[in-house]
Amino acid sequence: MKKLLLIIDYQNDFVADDGILSAGGNAQAIENNIIKRIRSFRRGNHDVLCTLDTHSAEHWSKVHPESQVLPLHCEEETTGWELYGQLAQMNLETVTKSAYMLDQADIDWMVRQYDVIELAGVTTDIYVLQNAIGLYNHAASQGLKIRFEVTEDCVATYDEASQLYSLDYMKRILGFKVLPRVGEPPVAEDIVEEEMVDETEDEAVVEGEA
Repeated sequence: MKKLLLIIDYQNDFVADDGILSAGGNAQAIENNIIKRIRSFRRGNHDVLCTLDTHSAEHWSKVHPESQVLPLHCEEETTGWELYGQLAQMNLETVTKSAYMLDQADIDWMVRQYDVIELAGVTTDIYVLQNAIGLYNHAASQGLKIRFEVTEDCVATYDEASQLYSLDYMKRILGFKVLPRVGEPPVAEDIVEEEMVDETEDEAVVEGEA
């Protein structure tokens, strides 16, 4: 089973105290939880990928639709564009995007490459939710069965109401599994489901060898 931890836009402009669109303490509070998930994925030989929201002043002022509602942020090669805190020192792979959501080509590659995609990062109600919707819709339109997951204390946004709404939307509408908080033991049904997935994979390997 191939798994991807996709960390959305955990960049200085969205997280640091002086970030242009910072979610401040809410975003900073999830840093250690994200690091724990990164280490867990790496121990399991699974992939970790960070998106980098990426803009240029010239393109922003001329044609970018976000400029109608947001100030220029995450300008390429500036401090605000870089990964926040300890993530910047973890040699993480990155993929750039110039809108709320990843490019369609990147989304198509991900849903064809992985069986499980777990989201983390900021902000839950904008960038994380947009990518959750994009990944879900593309997988569904292509008839691909992907297990989508999110850990509630590995995503953050500006206020609690938006956080709760977004997590509920991902769970209720998109079918995401909302995982226990980092450090909490998995519930019994999660353990059983994981074992069933592993058994299915083992059977597939045996059939292939036969």
